[in-house]
Amino acid sequence: MKKILDFLFERILGTIYNLVSFLYICLESFFKNFPKGINLFINTCKKQIYFTGIQAISVTTYIGVFMGMVVVTQIASFITGIGDLSTISKVITIGLVREIIPLIIAIITITRSGSAITSELNLMKINNEFLTFQSLGINYIYTLILSRIVSFTISLVGLIILATFMSILSGGISLNLFTNIASEDFFNAFFYQISFFDLLLLLLKSLFFGITIPTICCFYGLVIKKSVTEIPQLNTKAVSRCFYYVFIINIILDMLVVLWE
Repeated sequence: MKKILDFLFERILGTIYNLVSFLYICLESFFKNFPKGINLFINTCKKQIYFTGIQAISVTTYIGVFMGMVVVTQIASFITGIGDLSTISKVITIGLVREIIPLIIAIITITRSGSAITSELNLMKINNEFLTFQSLGINYIYTLILSRIVSFTISLVGLIILATFMSILSGGISLNLFTNIASEDFFNAFFYQISFFDLLLLLLKSLFFGITIPTICCFYGLVIKKSVTEIPQLNTKAVSRCFYYVFIINIILDMLVVLWE
């Protein structure tokens, strides 16, 4: 058992080291080559934000509304008999704001945009497009890779904030419709209970998820060799690794919260 744990621990540390090194190379290439290629960097950021963020607004809104209606109403109906409105607000803050919304939006973004990034970069490498950029004197690491990481992070943070806002709004309205709790009372109790620390944790999860997911997807988008048949395999690896490390990050941050509190 100890050997298995040591092996898993070494693999996790090895993967983290590779990803951090890859991210460092991307940042280093930016500072070394800036401002050359900055227009391509900005254009790639705009396209990625549009695809990852703007096009996902409607889906994120629906998910936030649905999760708010279901989770808030169920929690309220369960706790009403054993606790007051402040208890309900605290449970919703911990369960919905801290945990459910960041994880669900991250998972949806992985399956929707993360796999697309891996496929796109794999195809570009097979078609020797990176060599074309190099022949033109353009560093593709920061113009095409770092730009995707930056724009993906911005998009995911925005989507998580949007989903959180919509879930609380729809939850308060649904309480007024389906229970004897007034929306105004719920919102007052919720904003009284939620702290700066809760919002900071939400932001930290959003940032760490937003950096980790595109870094993994870009990493696996560059390791393809020659065959197109490798693309589905690398997509599967990228998505599974994203899920894996998103949950690890979530657990680590939650443990830090428990120790802090």
